[in-house]
Amino acid sequence: MTNLSPLQSAPTAPTDPVLQAAQQVLRVRPSPPRAWPTGTVSTTFDIEAPAGWPDGPRVPVTLHRRGEGPAALLVHGWQSQAADLMPLGDALIAAGFSVWAPDLPGHGHSGGRHLAIPQAATALREIGRLAGPFALAIGHSYGGASLVHALAQGLAVQRVVLLAAPTHYGQFVRLAARQRGLDAAQTEALLARLHEVTGEHPDRIDMARQAEALSAPALLMHSADDTVVPAAGLHAVAQRWRGARWHPLEGLGHFRLLDDPGVLQTIRRFAAESPPPAALSAAAA
Repeated sequence: MTNLSPLQSAPTAPTDPVLQAAQQVLRVRPSPPRAWPTGTVSTTFDIEAPAGWPDGPRVPVTLHRRGEGPAALLVHGWQSQAADLMPLGDALIAAGFSVWAPDLPGHGHSGGRHLAIPQAATALREIGRLAGPFALAIGHSYGGASLVHALAQGLAVQRVVLLAAPTHYGQFVRLAARQRGLDAAQTEALLARLHEVTGEHPDRIDMARQAEALSAPALLMHSADDTVVPAAGLHAVAQRWRGARWHPLEGLGHFRLLDDPGVLQTIRRFAAESPPPAALSAAAA
């Protein structure tokens, strides 16, 4: 018997509301890939996917690199792409960093059509093996949640910035279930289905729990008027993360903070506190 994906195997799949909800949670509808400036070095590598992953056993991920200096990792959000963080990348390059910015699976120049936080974290850990420890890592929205999941699994980063990040994957899934009108039993079936297909239960991807084991200096920024991801979750995480700084914002919503001059300046000041390259190399050794 062929080992098919849990998202594809059942004969009744087209009318199965749990299957449809799982597809909604995992399926990416990205914008067209954007061009990168001259001098950008872009490379592609494969990551392993869980057994039965709908895009196959391996997924190609494209990584863009610009600048010279200590490495800074930039992680974009859901249905976004690395090029959307270019204003932030430009600010960091001007401050003397090299920028490493992947298109997560299903986004930008990368392959696949599906993504879950465990697979995004797998890509980030592979980049960590390629680039060595990072002086700085910044994640926006879904990318921030993916970054913290990778940190909890051993990604080496000196300083962390989270921008408008959601904090509980299980709650994200339950919201999708409510939007599709699933009842309590169907919602539990959806969570179990995603556990099966991603390899991790969504309720285990809980940033408040993960933050209790993290100690890297962190800057957490969120605008109070964000209607996509409420700021209360990240505020609560800041209270549990040793060494975290909570920096509330006003009037920037979910996306405008990505190119706001005040936000960029705050991040540059925080990034400037990173150890110099020699100290970073010593820490890696």
